[in-house]
Amino acid sequence: MSPRPLLHPAFAGAALAVAMVACVSAAWTSTAFAQSQGPSFTTEQVERGRAAYNQNCQDCHGSTLDNGEFGGPPLKGGYFRNHWGAGSVADLAGYAKALMPPDRPGRLSDQTYTDLVAFLLSNNGYDPGSRELPSDAAEQQKMSLKK
Repeated sequence: MSPRPLLHPAFAGAALAVAMVACVSAAWTSTAFAQSQGPSFTTEQVERGRAAYNQNCQDCHGSTLDNGEFGGPPLKGGYFRNHWGAGSVADLAGYAKALMPPDRPGRLSDQTYTDLVAFLLSNNGYDPGSRELPSDAAEQQKMSLKK
């Protein structure tokens, strides 16, 4: 006597299709998760960013990031969340590099812009970790600012 099949042959194709959809869905979910992670930066990077901020940004944005003499928008709190909270680290870093400081946009080093972003993130409730924020835009694009 031969063993009975576990699945009727008429349903084998449907079962295979369901299994394939489940595998594709799991792969897509893990890829989406890998492409959307929170920002990572260190406390040392925040301190370098603070020094760069004091030298290059404080006049416009103020000593508390929201009290500048020359009308720069707030870089913390509700304004920051509303403006940047749905984007990626690359969006923020790219904007800063393209337009800041207004009298010499793009003239700071990539590392300085990255350190400045770490400083801003730290002042907006993101926690430092053990890995530095990368300067690479493709890596920054994977880091969501959504909380």
